[in-house]
Amino acid sequence: MAKKSFLITSLVFLFFSSSHLCADTGDGGYAGAFQQSGLGARALGLGGAFVGVADDATAGFFNPAGLVQIRVRAFGAFFRKMTLDRRLSYITFCQPIREEAAISIGWINAGVKDVMGRNENGEITEEIKNYENIIELFFARKILEKLSVGVRIGYVQYNLANINAYGIGFGFSAFGKPIQKLRLGAAVENIGMKYSWTSGDYWKKFDLLGSSSKDNFPINLRFGASYLFLKDRILISTEIDKSEKQKEKIHLGVEGWILEKLAARAGYDKGSLTLGMGLRQKMRSTILGFDYAFVSSRVGDDPDHLISLQLEF
Repeated sequence: MAKKSFLITSLVFLFFSSSHLCADTGDGGYAGAFQQSGLGARALGLGGAFVGVADDATAGFFNPAGLVQIRVRAFGAFFRKMTLDRRLSYITFCQPIREEAAISIGWINAGVKDVMGRNENGEITEEIKNYENIIELFFARKILEKLSVGVRIGYVQYNLANINAYGIGFGFSAFGKPIQKLRLGAAVENIGMKYSWTSGDYWKKFDLLGSSSKDNFPINLRFGASYLFLKDRILISTEIDKSEKQKEKIHLGVEGWILEKLAARAGYDKGSLTLGMGLRQKMRSTILGFDYAFVSSRVGDDPDHLISLQLEF
């Protein structure tokens, strides 16, 4: 039993560590590290510089205050397959309110699949679950003609080897247009967010005592700007984000609409080059959007390929 208990303890510790994506790049090692991987193929094609753009279905994840720019209902979905069998996905829905406010809800799922537990003889004993979910509610409202504020409320759940942790957190943001074509954004994230772990139920089946602990999400700050020129066909964007546990990171991006329906993107994301493309097709009163991004991986040798879909109706 001692060997088995030691082995299980080692596995839990190992996969708890590995679940924090990109841990050896400086982006991991803390609760909610999967957030550092980025969301949305358009935003990541722009190097992650999106807090000063925030004008599509993903706006709530970057800057909820930017949701006031959305004039019609919008639905978005995203999937990212990474090295080491990691995956990240989301779905989100946005609803404008009288051209002065907007509300949105989003669900993010991250995890590692095909993780198998083994005993002291190397025999497979069980599949160890390792996934995280965040459900967030976003709200934005104009307080001045060219200034809006936003709030986010998030509920997070983590399942690791059938041990569950839960938490609730908040975020606030601002979005403004001081002059025509220039947009500024700022956001603070993960206020009060933490995992509360209790492992007693899991260890009880091995006649062992569990424990309780808390794992705090680092508070993160974002500041950014974007500018449109050449009749809004070219967008340039920049952003700085700073976590209380990490050094500041710089993001840069450029987007150009080569044709009316086709866009090309390039960006700089924390030392990595990103590339992307976007396609928009109008069908009666509905606009279907497809976005793709190529991101060089900082964990392993293979790059990441990201796909997003957006529906405006």
